[in-house]
Amino acid sequence: MDSALRWILRSASPAVQYNYVMTARVRLLLFWVGADDVGGGYIRRSVSAANPEVRMIEVLFGSDPAKAPRRINHWGAATEAYDGRSTRMLGFMKAAKTDSASDAEAEFRRQNEKGEHPFDALLSIVEADHATARKTRLAADTDLDIHHLDKAQELAVRQLRREGKVRELRGAALKCGTGRGFLQSIDDLTSMAMSGAVTPSSRCYIYNAKNYTLTLKRAVRVASKKIEFERKKGAKVEKTYSDLMDLEFVVLNHASGEKTDFEMSVGTKGDLRGVPVQIVHQPNWWFQVVLNLDTIKQ
Repeated sequence: MDSALRWILRSASPAVQYNYVMTARVRLLLFWVGADDVGGGYIRRSVSAANPEVRMIEVLFGSDPAKAPRRINHWGAATEAYDGRSTRMLGFMKAAKTDSASDAEAEFRRQNEKGEHPFDALLSIVEADHATARKTRLAADTDLDIHHLDKAQELAVRQLRREGKVRELRGAALKCGTGRGFLQSIDDLTSMAMSGAVTPSSRCYIYNAKNYTLTLKRAVRVASKKIEFERKKGAKVEKTYSDLMDLEFVVLNHASGEKTDFEMSVGTKGDLRGVPVQIVHQPNWWFQVVLNLDTIKQ
């Protein structure tokens, strides 16, 4: 596990970073309430400075409690390193009950009262013939949010080095023999779609030593799309993109049978080829997130 952490955390070459602004909507009984610019994050791509064959994909997304409806603080981050044969992934996410908006709000209030703010941290190692994962829950003494990535990652790494529940998957139980992770699977299917692959198309991957299948259900070329959102200070942002592709995905958890859908609009040409300009995800019945591309940093 220690060597896997070093593999993930070693320095990377200069990255391209795509920054996003989040629109969030919360369902209250029969209607939705939401707002723009309530959080955000980024997708960062690079290669390892030590080994240019290792592709690094880093993601950070979440709400900002200073902006979000009901001050909901829900966020997570992951770093996935893939060398074409195996994957090392470090991820962590703010832990909270999500049965409803009111339950989530009450849970965050209880965390503040107790001075305990739990995170779930995961280290995943996926090879072609086996997978190992260590998962642990850590508690921060302050309510870390999307702006405290470095501190949260430091806590996650420290906890994972000391303890955690270990899962293994090997032999006939391992349904995916590619060493692929979730983020790499999205990249693969996106590239296939832009090359004209027939849908539906699927890729297996391993997460937390469990079998998953990511399926691209639908891919439609879009000549032009206008995206609008407002910043908290009132400035309205309007962007019109051309030559896009709308992609619809579904994730299947083999163990539970649970399915999760999400959508992306990606560029197909130039610097935006394969880059999501909009991501739509509804993780449960009461919370929907829309991420809109804001800036690109190189």
